[in-house]
Amino acid sequence: MSTVEPGSTVESGSTVESGSAMEPSATEPAGVETIPRIGDDGRFPSIEAFRYPTFRRVFSAGFVSQLGDWMQIVARASLAYDLTHQASSVGWIYFATYMPQLLLSMWGGVLADRFDRRRLLVWCQVAQMAGALVLGVLAATGTASLVNIAALSFVIGIANALNIPAAQALQPAVVSRESLSSAITLSTAGNSIARVLGPVLSSIVINGLGLRWAFWLNAASFLAVIFAWAMTRVPRQPRLAGEVRSWEAMKQAIRYVRNDPRVWVPIAVSTFISSVGIVYQPLMLPFANRVLSHGSDHLGNARIGPLQAAIGLGAFVGILGLAGAGRRRPGFTLVVSAIAFSITLITLGRTSSYLVALAICFAMGAAQFANITVAINLVQHDVPEIMRGRVMSIQMMGLIGLVPIASLAGGTIADHVGIPATISGAGALCLVFSMWALRWQRHVDPSVDIESVETIAAVGVVEQEG
Repeated sequence: MSTVEPGSTVESGSTVESGSAMEPSATEPAGVETIPRIGDDGRFPSIEAFRYPTFRRVFSAGFVSQLGDWMQIVARASLAYDLTHQASSVGWIYFATYMPQLLLSMWGGVLADRFDRRRLLVWCQVAQMAGALVLGVLAATGTASLVNIAALSFVIGIANALNIPAAQALQPAVVSRESLSSAITLSTAGNSIARVLGPVLSSIVINGLGLRWAFWLNAASFLAVIFAWAMTRVPRQPRLAGEVRSWEAMKQAIRYVRNDPRVWVPIAVSTFISSVGIVYQPLMLPFANRVLSHGSDHLGNARIGPLQAAIGLGAFVGILGLAGAGRRRPGFTLVVSAIAFSITLITLGRTSSYLVALAICFAMGAAQFANITVAINLVQHDVPEIMRGRVMSIQMMGLIGLVPIASLAGGTIADHVGIPATISGAGALCLVFSMWALRWQRHVDPSVDIESVETIAAVGVVEQEG
């Protein structure tokens, strides 16, 4: 690597002095190690990454863990809602879970660039496993309360906030550079499938074995990730030098993002859509109970799984279906997918039919995750390896960090004006912003040759806990 940040240590062990003027240029990335670009033949990336035993091991473990994540997301929402029967209670739990992402995401990015990413990821998985075990104990003993669920969710959220930048930055380390597009495509597909199967499995486990087993099975799923990464050796990463203070390292990443419209535009669009539009997620359970099941908690609990699965299936289809458009005109695809998501959100709030809601959730998932995927793709495209953890932490902070505020506000508003009005209102705000953002697409589209839209992993992270 010939271009590094001030004070950053390269692989050879040499260090660029802090006073040097060698900070990566956002507009002239020459000399910076970047993600390779695929060809222009329009083909989908292949499954060649499965040729690598390391990738197969990490992929399989991650898929198992993602299934557990979704089981816990549904189970925890059910546990909180059963305690109070108020939409705001679920909002408080989401607030506690994702608030650490807002507070600590950038610090997690600094840690991912300064220390061994693999070890950081493993210890974060251990912490989240312990949190899931305790949640199961609370559910089993009948001692769960909104306060202790929120406290545990906050602790789990801290571990996840430190885990996400490391996980994102490790993605290029498990295959050759030529197979990176294939690896990310397969990871994306796995995330979407887990989002389909996880809520369904959660409904089966909760109805058959009880809430506690959803938490305990999620705890067991972390063992797969811990074992996989403990057995995995990755190339030595360029490290951020110790003399560079954390705050200065964060400012370097912020300057990098601010100076490149191909980075700040997708971050701005996806952040607004995710932070405001995501209000539907914590409201999905009470929406299924009160609106789609006309007050029947038992029927609503049975329907939440298929609704979440419809979103996941739509995400899978949307990611692959918009591959060509996302590569040729990423700015246009970014904004149009945001508009489409806004319209589906408005429509969801205006229906009381379960079957219609399933169809809307499918379309909503397709639009939302196509938008997120294009956004992540644009940001990942030219990120220097030594800054990857910090830059990705900025985007993850936008995608996840504002979720707690939106969730708490959405639940509170829903208790006063109703769930349907809250969901439709969020969609209307997203639509106004998306129409205004049409003016920004010119900053992204001209002369852009990016990886196809289906090549970015972890689009389901917005709602995952890790």
